[in-house]
Amino acid sequence: MTATFPTLPGAEPRLYALVPCAGTGSRSGSFNPKQYEPVAGQPLVAHTLAALAQVTRLTATLVVLAPDDLQFEDDLPGLAGDRLWLAKVGGATRAESVANGLNELRARGAQPHDWVLVHDAARCLLRPEWVDRLIDACQEDEVGGLLALPVADTLKAEEPGTAGRVAATVNRQGKWAAQTPQMFRLGLLAPALAGAGEQVTDEASAVEALGHSPKLVRGEFENFKVTYPGDFHLAERLLATTRRGAELRAMLPARDFAQAQQFYEDLGFTREFAQSNLAGFKLGQAAFLLQDAFDPLRAQQTVMHLTLDDIATFWQHLQRQGVAARYGVTIEPPQQRPWGLIDMTLTDPSGVLWRIAQRLEMPQ
Repeated sequence: MTATFPTLPGAEPRLYALVPCAGTGSRSGSFNPKQYEPVAGQPLVAHTLAALAQVTRLTATLVVLAPDDLQFEDDLPGLAGDRLWLAKVGGATRAESVANGLNELRARGAQPHDWVLVHDAARCLLRPEWVDRLIDACQEDEVGGLLALPVADTLKAEEPGTAGRVAATVNRQGKWAAQTPQMFRLGLLAPALAGAGEQVTDEASAVEALGHSPKLVRGEFENFKVTYPGDFHLAERLLATTRRGAELRAMLPARDFAQAQQFYEDLGFTREFAQSNLAGFKLGQAAFLLQDAFDPLRAQQTVMHLTLDDIATFWQHLQRQGVAARYGVTIEPPQQRPWGLIDMTLTDPSGVLWRIAQRLEMPQ
């Protein structure tokens, strides 16, 4: 079965995000609703909303809060605005909160043919490009769809009443784990939820109950739902690797821009980008900018300090590359210093001095 929602001439369907944020988070092991638990220095839901804010095709995001919620505006002050709406209309279940949110969208001008992307507040590692992938796949579809992942693990069915004994192995072929956002037209999703029973746990299953077949759009492992205590630690680690905060980089001069870029690649740095007069380089967590500009005094007065896990291996790499002879630079081998470090020095082709040290283990 398919659904059709004619669009009035000149009235292209709009896209709204709806984030149910009225739960108590009872499985997270916290006294605080899990959407407000700190992750990487911010409330969990703040990461979710920051990702949605970067999806430029969304007209607005509606956050559905519990009627007595006072914490959102305390923890995320001043966030509401033209593209972020708040509504304290949350219900006792997710389906009720979403249904009430749809009514709020109608009151704010949303039409039956408009798309609504429902996303879990607790999927805080969402990325804008995943949302765009879903929109691209579904905006011309007659039903809509959801992000999901093919099941990779072997599935076991539990024998009822056995306290965790296996009854059977379930064939995982063709099985997908549902994620969010889930994207459906308001005029389809509202009646689907109105007729949903208690067994319905997401928007797609409510739409399926009406006889429709939502589209499966491949998601990502990182788009998991923070549910149990250990999930917070995993989310924090993943956010630390994917969402960097403030970053400081030195800018180094280059007498010969092309030669300097090749020099640093031969040292083992990765060139992140190169423009007409600027290039970025990175080695582990260390990074700097190389500029196609040269001032001898500035170069001679610039000193860079780099720590490595294994300076001996780095030294052997320089010898194999023949860096000193190829570039006519001075390289001093690693030495034990009176102040406790094992370090070495090298000068780049422009005269910038690098002190490179073996990393010291921090005392326990």
